[in-house]
Amino acid sequence: MKYSEYFELEDVTQSDLDFLDGLINKDVPLYIDPSQIEVQEGEWYEESARIINSFFDRVFTLYRQGEKDRAEALLINAHEPNETKLGVSQENPQGRGTSSEKLIEVFRHVIDQGLLQDDLISNYSDLTIFVKDFAEDRMSDLVTNLLREKLAEYTIEQSDIYGLQLTNENVEIGVAWDIETLNWKTVNQRALMANGSLLLLVPKSIVVQKYLFTVEEYLSKAVFSWRKKYHLENDTELVRKKFVKKHDKIVSFPPSNEVIIEKEITNEGLTRKEYAIKVTRAQNNLLPQFRGTIDHTLRGTYSNRLSDEELTRIVNKRSNE
Repeated sequence: MKYSEYFELEDVTQSDLDFLDGLINKDVPLYIDPSQIEVQEGEWYEESARIINSFFDRVFTLYRQGEKDRAEALLINAHEPNETKLGVSQENPQGRGTSSEKLIEVFRHVIDQGLLQDDLISNYSDLTIFVKDFAEDRMSDLVTNLLREKLAEYTIEQSDIYGLQLTNENVEIGVAWDIETLNWKTVNQRALMANGSLLLLVPKSIVVQKYLFTVEEYLSKAVFSWRKKYHLENDTELVRKKFVKKHDKIVSFPPSNEVIIEKEITNEGLTRKEYAIKVTRAQNNLLPQFRGTIDHTLRGTYSNRLSDEELTRIVNKRSNE
């Protein structure tokens, strides 16, 4: 059952709502994208972006200073949220995405690989490119924790607009990141309930199926282009040579993506993320260029934002499963 059905919002479709019209009893395979929050205008988005960046800046700083215990104490508070009904659980929402133990494991991997010291990771978007087992589901759950207070405020605002019944008194809805204390705080707000469980509404403009900051995007839009140029300029064995009748000469062509994958990733026994790390260390201007490309894409026509029709299709499909 959709939110609009549960709350009896008659003759309302996704296009009429600012929030995602999700499902009450099932997770929908969509994710909060912090990069979408970054590029959108408005006080809510700007404050939310500051909160997200504040958390990652604090954790990265503590790790760089060798204060591992203090950093991991902050990670422990990132619990698994169910309130947004987003993610990949197959039955009732399970909140599988971000356990504190898994989050600590992710950051230990970052430290052990020297990714902070080498500046391969300098902001949150780099994590989903370089770190194994850290993608949309885990990042989205972490962002939900960080923004719990902002999402609660948004839920109250939208509930007032549509006449949704909130609790009469403030209730404890969990923790959120506090940019003043650089620590977690307990959030107490009037809450929206559905079937006895807390529900946080999410702006539809920040939910996506797929992030753009992924290793696949990085390889296809930055790394492979550089490797092709490298092979062509150095006339390596991967360069294809073909006689072109039109020019009456042999012309050199760069290797295809498939050849690069086979020769430089598969045959070397590397994962794509390991390969991305290796190449970025060798050519440190690739990552800044890629960040700029994706920032431009996020603000343009071909971003990963979903239309009302696409959101409706995804929610309906999940509802019928």
